Amino acid sequence: MKLTTITKLAGVGALSLVALAGCKPQQQTNQDLLSEYSGSKYSEDMVATDYEEVEDQGDAIDPRTLAALEDTIRTVYVSDFEKCLENEMSRLENRWVAGEFAVEFTIETSGMVSAAKMLNEDIQERRTLNDEGKYVSEGGAEPRKAKEFGACVEEKIYKWEFDPPPEATYTHTYNGQVGEAW
Repeated sequence: MKLTTITKLAGVGALSLVALAGCKPQQQTNQDLLSEYSGSKYSEDMVATDYEEVEDQGDAIDPRTLAALEDTIRTVYVSDFEKCLENEMSRLENRWVAGEFAVEFTIETSGMVSAAKMLNEDIQERRTLNDEGKYVSEGGAEPRKAKEFGACVEEKIYKWEFDPPPEATYTHTYNGQVGEAW
Protein backbone atom coordinates (compact mmCIF):
# COMPACT_ATOMS: atom_id res chain seq x y z
CA MET A 1 0.00 0.00 0.00
CA LYS A 2 2.83 2.38 0.72
CA LEU A 3 4.29 1.72 -2.70
CA THR A 4 0.97 2.52 -4.43
CA THR A 5 0.57 5.78 -2.49
CA ILE A 6 4.12 6.85 -3.34
CA THR A 7 3.56 6.00 -7.01
CA LYS A 8 0.31 7.98 -7.08
CA LEU A 9 1.95 10.95 -5.40
CA ALA A 10 4.91 10.78 -7.76
CA GLY A 11 2.51 10.70 -10.70
CA VAL A 12 0.61 13.74 -9.44
CA GLY A 13 3.89 15.62 -8.87
CA ALA A 14 5.11 14.79 -12.37
CA LEU A 15 1.76 15.86 -13.80
CA SER A 16 2.03 19.18 -11.91
CA LEU A 17 5.53 19.77 -13.25
CA VAL A 18 4.38 19.09 -16.81
CA ALA A 19 1.47 21.47 -16.37
CA LEU A 20 3.76 24.20 -15.00
CA ALA A 21 6.35 23.77 -17.74
CA GLY A 22 3.76 24.42 -20.43
CA CYS A 23 2.64 27.78 -19.00
CA LYS A 24 4.03 30.98 -20.42
CA PRO A 25 4.71 33.78 -17.93
CA GLN A 26 2.78 36.98 -18.53
CA GLN A 27 4.71 40.17 -19.32
CA GLN A 28 4.45 42.63 -16.48
CA THR A 29 4.45 46.35 -17.04
CA ASN A 30 6.06 48.87 -14.74
CA GLN A 31 2.66 49.79 -13.36
CA ASP A 32 1.94 46.08 -12.58
CA LEU A 33 5.19 45.82 -10.66
CA LEU A 34 4.51 49.07 -8.83
CA SER A 35 1.05 47.84 -7.81
CA GLU A 36 2.44 44.49 -6.68
CA TYR A 37 5.10 46.01 -4.43
CA SER A 38 3.23 49.13 -3.26
CA GLY A 39 3.26 49.51 0.48
CA SER A 40 6.02 46.95 0.89
CA LYS A 41 9.51 47.48 2.19
CA TYR A 42 10.60 48.19 -1.41
CA SER A 43 8.31 51.19 -1.89
CA GLU A 44 11.05 53.70 -1.09
CA ASP A 45 13.22 52.27 -3.88
CA MET A 46 10.48 52.16 -6.53
CA VAL A 47 10.52 54.64 -9.39
CA ALA A 48 7.56 54.86 -11.74
CA THR A 49 7.96 56.55 -15.11
CA ASP A 50 5.38 57.54 -17.63
CA TYR A 51 7.17 56.82 -20.90
CA GLU A 52 4.53 58.46 -23.07
CA GLU A 53 5.39 61.99 -21.93
CA VAL A 54 8.77 62.91 -23.39
CA GLU A 55 10.30 66.15 -24.52
CA ASP A 56 11.03 66.76 -28.19
CA GLN A 57 14.65 65.76 -28.70
CA GLY A 58 14.98 67.69 -31.97
CA ASP A 59 15.94 66.45 -35.40
CA ALA A 60 18.21 63.47 -35.78
CA ILE A 61 20.75 62.27 -38.30
CA ASP A 62 20.63 58.74 -39.65
CA PRO A 63 23.68 56.80 -38.37
CA ARG A 64 24.49 55.79 -41.97
CA THR A 65 24.58 59.45 -43.01
CA LEU A 66 26.81 60.27 -40.06
CA ALA A 67 29.17 57.43 -41.04
CA ALA A 68 29.24 58.74 -44.63
CA LEU A 69 30.12 62.26 -43.39
CA GLU A 70 32.96 60.96 -41.26
CA ASP A 71 34.21 58.72 -44.08
CA THR A 72 34.24 61.69 -46.49
CA ILE A 73 36.33 63.71 -44.05
CA ARG A 74 38.83 60.85 -43.53
CA THR A 75 39.18 59.87 -47.18
CA VAL A 76 38.62 63.06 -49.18
CA TYR A 77 39.10 66.20 -47.11
CA VAL A 78 42.03 65.04 -44.96
CA SER A 79 44.28 66.16 -47.83
CA ASP A 80 43.27 69.78 -47.07
CA PHE A 81 44.86 69.47 -43.63
CA GLU A 82 48.03 68.16 -45.27
CA LYS A 83 48.08 71.07 -47.76
CA CYS A 84 47.81 73.56 -44.91
CA LEU A 85 50.66 71.79 -43.12
CA GLU A 86 52.77 71.88 -46.30
CA ASN A 87 52.20 75.65 -46.51
CA GLU A 88 53.47 76.04 -42.94
CA MET A 89 56.48 73.83 -43.60
CA SER A 90 57.40 76.05 -46.55
CA ARG A 91 56.81 79.25 -44.58
CA LEU A 92 58.97 78.03 -41.67
CA GLU A 93 61.49 76.35 -44.01
CA ASN A 94 61.35 73.26 -41.82
CA ARG A 95 59.95 69.81 -42.71
CA TRP A 96 59.73 68.84 -39.00
CA VAL A 97 56.40 70.54 -38.32
CA ALA A 98 53.63 68.45 -36.76
CA GLY A 99 50.93 68.45 -34.13
CA GLU A 100 47.34 67.98 -33.12
CA PHE A 101 44.30 70.16 -33.67
CA ALA A 102 40.53 70.28 -33.17
CA VAL A 103 38.18 72.08 -35.52
CA GLU A 104 34.42 72.48 -35.28
CA PHE A 105 32.22 73.06 -38.34
CA THR A 106 28.52 73.14 -39.16
CA ILE A 107 27.06 71.22 -42.11
CA GLU A 108 23.69 72.39 -43.43
CA THR A 109 20.98 70.15 -44.91
CA SER A 110 22.21 71.27 -48.34
CA GLY A 111 25.54 69.58 -47.64
CA MET A 112 27.43 72.88 -47.52
CA VAL A 113 29.49 74.08 -44.56
CA SER A 114 28.14 77.27 -42.98
CA ALA A 115 30.58 77.76 -40.10
CA ALA A 116 34.09 76.65 -39.15
CA LYS A 117 36.17 77.44 -36.09
CA MET A 118 39.53 76.13 -34.92
CA LEU A 119 39.07 75.07 -31.29
CA ASN A 120 42.57 73.98 -30.44
CA GLU A 121 45.86 73.63 -32.26
CA ASP A 122 49.35 72.61 -31.30
CA ILE A 123 51.11 72.66 -34.67
CA GLN A 124 54.75 73.64 -34.34
CA GLU A 125 58.30 72.68 -35.21
CA ARG A 126 59.14 69.36 -33.59
CA ARG A 127 62.82 69.55 -34.54
CA THR A 128 64.87 72.72 -34.88
CA LEU A 129 68.36 73.57 -35.99
CA ASN A 130 71.15 73.36 -33.44
CA ASP A 131 74.45 75.30 -33.46
CA GLU A 132 75.94 72.76 -35.89
CA GLY A 133 73.09 73.24 -38.42
CA LYS A 134 71.44 69.86 -37.74
CA TYR A 135 67.78 69.28 -36.92
CA VAL A 136 67.40 68.00 -33.37
CA SER A 137 64.42 67.44 -31.10
CA GLU A 138 66.28 68.84 -28.08
CA GLY A 139 69.00 71.44 -27.79
CA GLY A 140 68.09 73.40 -30.91
CA ALA A 141 66.42 76.74 -31.44
CA GLU A 142 63.09 77.57 -29.79
CA PRO A 143 60.28 75.83 -31.77
CA ARG A 144 58.08 78.17 -33.82
CA LYS A 145 54.32 77.80 -34.06
CA ALA A 146 52.50 77.21 -37.34
CA LYS A 147 50.55 80.48 -37.03
CA GLU A 148 48.69 80.26 -40.34
CA PHE A 149 47.58 76.61 -40.10
CA GLY A 150 44.24 77.32 -38.36
CA ALA A 151 43.16 80.03 -40.80
CA CYS A 152 44.12 77.83 -43.74
CA VAL A 153 42.06 74.89 -42.41
CA GLU A 154 39.02 77.07 -41.72
CA GLU A 155 39.20 78.54 -45.24
CA LYS A 156 39.36 75.08 -46.82
CA ILE A 157 36.50 73.71 -44.71
CA TYR A 158 34.16 76.46 -45.96
CA LYS A 159 34.58 74.94 -49.45
CA TRP A 160 33.62 71.41 -48.40
CA GLU A 161 30.40 69.81 -49.59
CA PHE A 162 28.88 66.59 -48.28
CA ASP A 163 26.78 64.11 -50.25
CA PRO A 164 24.61 62.70 -48.78
CA PRO A 165 23.88 65.79 -46.69
CA PRO A 166 22.71 65.44 -43.09
CA GLU A 167 18.95 65.35 -42.48
CA ALA A 168 19.34 68.18 -39.96
CA THR A 169 21.90 70.93 -39.45
CA TYR A 170 24.85 69.18 -37.83
CA THR A 171 27.87 70.56 -35.97
CA HIS A 172 30.85 68.21 -36.12
CA THR A 173 34.09 68.38 -34.14
CA TYR A 174 37.08 66.86 -35.90
CA ASN A 175 40.18 66.00 -33.86
CA GLY A 176 43.17 65.56 -36.13
CA GLN A 177 46.87 65.08 -36.25
CA VAL A 178 49.22 66.22 -39.00
CA GLY A 179 52.87 65.66 -39.78
CA GLU A 180 55.01 62.59 -39.69
CA ALA A 181 57.84 64.06 -37.68
CA TRP A 182 57.13 63.38 -34.04
